[in-house]
Amino acid sequence: MAERLTLPEMRATAAHMNRLPYTDADIAAITRATPAVASKLSPKYDPSEGMLYLVSNQLHMEFVVVKSLRKRTLFGARRPNYTVMMGFEHGEVWEQGPTVATARAVAYMFTRMVQADQWMDEEYGRKK
Repeated sequence: MAERLTLPEMRATAAHMNRLPYTDADIAAITRATPAVASKLSPKYDPSEGMLYLVSNQLHMEFVVVKSLRKRTLFGARRPNYTVMMGFEHGEVWEQGPTVATARAVAYMFTRMVQADQWMDEEYGRKK
């Protein structure tokens, strides 16, 4: 099980990562592929600082996707990692989720989370 973090601890964890700014293509790849998760503007999480704030009313969760430097190639190109921070209980409790290598993988992860949530609702009943 992942370690539970408070909001300041989550922000400190993200601050220690070598963050890269989001491009419009990155944001579009994440938000267009997953209609259940919507981008939301927040002054605390700026895409130009490598943090994208997302909210899902269907999943009852908040997410901060941190784009950080994975490695540099021999020619100086930077390869990113995307680390998903998951917020529960209206953003009071946070956990560090998976780290993936592409923006499409982030969108795929959100799609799978929605499918798992739908299956659990069918199997065990809708959460209140």
